Amino acid sequence: MRHWKRLMSLLVLLAAAVVFAMPPAVAEQDADGITFMLICNEGMQNDSGDVGNTIMLIHMLPDTGIVKQVMLNWDMFVDYPGYDLPQLFDHPFRVGGPEETLRIFNENFDMDVQSYLSINFLNLASLIDYYGGVTLDVTREERNALNDMVGSKRREIEVALGSLELDATLFDALFETYYLDSYGSDVHLSGLQAVGYGWLQYDSVANCCLRDVKVIAQLFFQVEKTAEQRLVFYDSESGEPDVSDGRFAINLDDMSQEDAEQIERVIRPIFDESAHNLTSEQRDEISLAMIRSVYEANKAGIEQFEQIEYIVLPLEYQQEYTTIGGIDGHVIDKQANIHALRQFLQGD
Repeated sequence: MRHWKRLMSLLVLLAAAVVFAMPPAVAEQDADGITFMLICNEGMQNDSGDVGNTIMLIHMLPDTGIVKQVMLNWDMFVDYPGYDLPQLFDHPFRVGGPEETLRIFNENFDMDVQSYLSINFLNLASLIDYYGGVTLDVTREERNALNDMVGSKRREIEVALGSLELDATLFDALFETYYLDSYGSDVHLSGLQAVGYGWLQYDSVANCCLRDVKVIAQLFFQVEKTAEQRLVFYDSESGEPDVSDGRFAINLDDMSQEDAEQIERVIRPIFDESAHNLTSEQRDEISLAMIRSVYEANKAGIEQFEQIEYIVLPLEYQQEYTTIGGIDGHVIDKQANIHALRQFLQGD
């Protein structure tokens, strides 16, 4: 069903692979920061499936603590070489997985993002559980829609597991307590509940995308909390803290190989659960960027992932659909969207 064709589900963290002309030394990093694509899909594999449900850019500016999310709606029409008519943005994933999705994005938005993380919904749910679940505001309507959808999805997956001959252990664990009783403020969601919440589009695809943003932001927040439970960070200016409470202390301005390995242990599950095109150096770069972004945000008194900056594209995402070739989607002003994307990424 179409309502299962969303989420970040995702990046994610988000949540990999990419099309290189020449492999870069790091995930696209320069004075403008680090940018990579996060793709979450409803299939059983990380690099293939029915559709790329959640497609977003993660943009980090480690020196300032700023992290931005660009939610790219699946239901916008994009130009697709080889097709006579525009195709919905979820189509490239069906054709060639994350590499094809990234290629078509770059061609349509005049970008050169080279790195991605791609994760299926079961692995994403497992990843969210690893970091302790997420806490979100959930309305009664969302709670009811979530329970109906996850129950329906369970029945579909039981059939798929049989045909794919996959191990059902993870599936059983994730679905064991999927039913959500609570609603209201600060509701704790398990991994599967969080994935389902991000996929809800009973009220609109636009609201589904906004839910996706919340889920991925909260996942990053949980990664941050996990890091702070195990590690304590400082810089040369602040000096090593007098009390570390048994946590491993790391000077972010003068890191040793052991320091890097300690950070990598915290972030590693994100890469282990994903398909990606990242070298070990790129993984280290993204891991350090996440940690450094959090550290700089904390110094500035910013609850980073609680107040994450985001934009939903295309700009036309709340307009009425246009039908092309029997398919409904958003026709976009390409140049206006390119301009909006660049302004968002390059703005302070």
